[in-house]
Parts: sequence; structure tokens; C-alpha cells
Amino acid sequence: MPGGRARSFRLGDRSELLVEYLLAGIAFTTRVPRQEDIGIDFMCSLITGSHAASLLKPGPSFSVQAKSTTEAVVYEKPHELEWIMNQENPLLICIADRTASAMDVYSTWNLLCAVQGGWRGEAPAKCIRLCPGETTKWPGVRDNPDGSQDVLLGKPITRITDDQVFDENSTEEIAKVLEGWVAIDRENIVNRHAGMNWVVGPLAYETGKPLAGAHGCNFYFNPQNLQKCTTNLGRSATALWNVLNILPGEIATQEPWKVGMPPLKELLLWMRKLDPNLGNFIRGLDN
Repeated sequence: MPGGRARSFRLGDRSELLVEYLLAGIAFTTRVPRQEDIGIDFMCSLITGSHAASLLKPGPSFSVQAKSTTEAVVYEKPHELEWIMNQENPLLICIADRTASAMDVYSTWNLLCAVQGGWRGEAPAKCIRLCPGETTKWPGVRDNPDGSQDVLLGKPITRITDDQVFDENSTEEIAKVLEGWVAIDRENIVNRHAGMNWVVGPLAYETGKPLAGAHGCNFYFNPQNLQKCTTNLGRSATALWNVLNILPGEIATQEPWKVGMPPLKELLLWMRKLDPNLGNFIRGLDN
């Protein structure tokens, strides 16, 4: 507005600037211009390798939404739901703590559990809320009576403070933490778009510590997935057959593969009827 700016807008601007400043220690960060803002504030590429080296290399990419409070991020309108349900990059929520010159970082990996599972397994949710700081049993999705879903993001995956951004040991440790979370999210996103409908995520974690320990897995299925499942089964079986037949030392004649080769061959003979194109890639099936 001419001659002034709303106080709430200015506080939000300062939060974004703080998030950008803290991100710069761990990632190559590009701000999304306001004219192009569709729900993401920054596009980032994690800095990999030792900061002591003369060359800093870009690593995994992710997007960031900056917030100034832990209030839920709500997606309710049809176009909002379509957007949040079809992310192609890992999305991190960064909540600025202005008084401490710090921020808390939250992963949204379990968003896909809500998206693929749907509301009570019956239909897409009418509203999705990303809720930083809230926790429930794994994987952290709450179906509400009104047809909405709360994706409970749990505790922060890391906290970044002002005194860490110029400490190379600290930034390398933070980058390692984020790298593990981004990798999980990336794998889940890629699997989903490839028609492999399962989501893997940590059963437990500590803020600021690299992921360790067991992961849980949720598997989702729907009759609409039939064609993609058929295609994936044929391709995976073909790859396994070909690998076993080219490995040195006649691996296919040893256990446990020896017992599995005949049924694998039967499967491929059947799959070839469903997808004749597989015949161009299967080695030695008719020998």
C-alpha cells in the first residue's frame, strides 16, 4: 500500500529473510519472486562434500516454505489440494524463531501417506493440514470426521541457529541430517510417480541427528493401479532374470536362486503374453 506496509506482512518478510540467511549455510538457495509465489518460498540444492574443499558441489534438490509460527498450513480449495497432493520435490517447512535468530526444520515425508491412503481409505481428503510439532502414532496421519486429514509433522528434524551458519563443522552436520530426509522423500515421490505405491519413513528419530534405526513402510493399492502394477512386475521380473543370467559363477544354479528360477521363468512366460514387448528384452527365456 502507498506510504506503508501492514505490520503482519513485514513480520512475515523478516521471517523469510531469516530463513534464507540460515539456509545459505547448508544449501544453494534461490528465492521465488513474489510474482511467481505459488506456495514455495525457496528452491534449494543441498551443499555436499567438505566445506574445507576449494569447490562446493550441489547435491539433492528440495523446496522450502518459510513460516513464522507453528500454525497448521491449510490446503482446502480444489486447486490447493491438487497442488499439495502432487509435489515433485521434497518439501521442507522452515519456521523462523526471530527472537533466537534460529529456525526449526520439518519434513513433510508423511504427506504421501495421506495422499495415497486417502481419507479413511475411501476418498481424497476435502482438506489437508500440515501440522508442525504435532505427533501421533506412525505414520502421523489423522483422519477427521469432516473428511479432512491432518498430516502431523512431529518434532523438527533439525534446528539451525545463527551461530552455526559460519561454523563449517556445524553446517556439514546439518547438511548430513537433511540429506537423509530429502533422500527418503525423493524415493517416495519417485516411487509414487512410477506406480509403486508404498511409502517408507523413519519409525523414530532425534532432532539434529542423522537418520538411524528401522524404517516403517505403508503399502497402498487400488484397482486403478492394475495396469501400472502389471507393467512394473514385468519389468522387474525381466531385470531380475537378466541379471541372474549374466552374473559370474553361475549364480542362478546356487541357492536360493536355483529354486526360484523355474517359477520366475513361468512368470515371465505369462507376463510376455500380457506385454509382448518384454520379449525384446528377456535373454534366453526360450532356451
